Amino acid sequence: MSPVGLQHTLSASPAAPVARRAPLSHAQLAPRQHRNPCHCRSRSGSVDQLSLPGDKAPPGPADFVLPTHLERLRKYGPVYKLGSSDSKTVVVADPSEVQALLSADFHHVANDWGKGVLDLLGPYALVNQQGEMHKAARRVLTKGFSKEATLAYVPDVVRLASEFLSRWSQAENIPLLGELKCFNFDISCSLIMGFDVEEQERRQQRKHFTALTAGFFAAPFEQSNPLAAAALTARTKLREGIHPRVTSAPDQAASDGDTQKAKQLTPLQRLNAIAEAEDEALSLEELLDQSLMLLNASTETTAFTMCNMIMELESNPSIAQKLADEQKALAEEHGQDLSGVLLDHMVYGEAVIREALRIHSPVPFVFRKALTDLTVGSYTIPEGWTLQLALRQMDLEPHMVPEQPGFHPERWLDDSGNLIEQPRSFMPFGGGAHLCLGWMLAKLEMKVLIALLVRGFTCQQARPSQPLAATVSDKDDIILMSFRAKY
Repeated sequence: MSPVGLQHTLSASPAAPVARRAPLSHAQLAPRQHRNPCHCRSRSGSVDQLSLPGDKAPPGPADFVLPTHLERLRKYGPVYKLGSSDSKTVVVADPSEVQALLSADFHHVANDWGKGVLDLLGPYALVNQQGEMHKAARRVLTKGFSKEATLAYVPDVVRLASEFLSRWSQAENIPLLGELKCFNFDISCSLIMGFDVEEQERRQQRKHFTALTAGFFAAPFEQSNPLAAAALTARTKLREGIHPRVTSAPDQAASDGDTQKAKQLTPLQRLNAIAEAEDEALSLEELLDQSLMLLNASTETTAFTMCNMIMELESNPSIAQKLADEQKALAEEHGQDLSGVLLDHMVYGEAVIREALRIHSPVPFVFRKALTDLTVGSYTIPEGWTLQLALRQMDLEPHMVPEQPGFHPERWLDDSGNLIEQPRSFMPFGGGAHLCLGWMLAKLEMKVLIALLVRGFTCQQARPSQPLAATVSDKDDIILMSFRAKY
């Protein structure tokens, strides 16, 4: 899931007049299981009469994420217009409607991330692809992030997490968000692209990556803008580093059926080998663009959630103790090593991660462009308008938030201590054709980090801080944390 959604422009560019087609019915738009209508408060189906939250759009991303959105949702209903009266952006917050739009085919909606994402990640990046090209690329990429493939990366994730925690414990204070970005970037390089490089080169690659992501928000995005120009230069440098990894011959084991050797491949090598074996090989340009996309998608958002999760554990020692107790019990049953089996049995750990994703959703909204007139609830959304799809509605689930506000992992457990089924309104990784490819890897990284943390370390904030309000932040030192080894 890309972090750029939070900074997306709030108003779509005025669309040229178009001939109106007959509006699609919701049955045409959505799969059968997602046809529940949205109960809008307005009796009129005219989009011009959609409720407005105010006379002007909010000034920035931190002001239109939660809880502001939830307040508007309660006041205006699950479909409302964002911004001034001439705005062409509609917020859609009903879970069934959001799922329907996420699952809609490419004739009805398209990704709408803006020129910066298109130029920096490239036209072949999955987030920028549409239609059959997107389906074909995703079919190849998905094979590198299956459950079996993800579990094969456990030893490397454990090794990297152990190295970072040990280093943090030897420093007085660390900039938590910045260090977590480094941690996730190194995992991305090691597992996604196989960057077995020295720290100095990794540091240089991180610098290029930071410049690249900063360019997403350059306005206007053109060479004359120093931010955009620096980002385009960083894109070139990153591609130069990725290129040798893409062009190296993939291990034939992946296509010959040698399971043990195939497990040693990075996801990029794995998907390349499988694609060649199945005559679906991606071109060099496709592999380079997809690599940048995977690197971007797996770094910023995961670091954001991890940062807030660690802050919650530091603020709630009883929760950290329950995690430690679970680790002790699992180690006695499955051994001390953090194996895939042990991680799968982290029931309370899974509840903690879900709660972190519930409260600190890495991407609260995603954006789509209507390619035709769409019926959403009782409204017809005109072609060319921007749809801002809200992925977090958990605070509106009475059975999930009865009398337990704040960080409360137990809401995800039944009376017997087993995990409950996730409600449909819980969509931290999106859904449909654009479900986050690496969602299992992201949760694996979180489980490993918190397991190692509660096993051998304590942490304390150097100064009181509030949880981060937006996924993207250039203030990597906004949270200072000290880590100390327990033994």
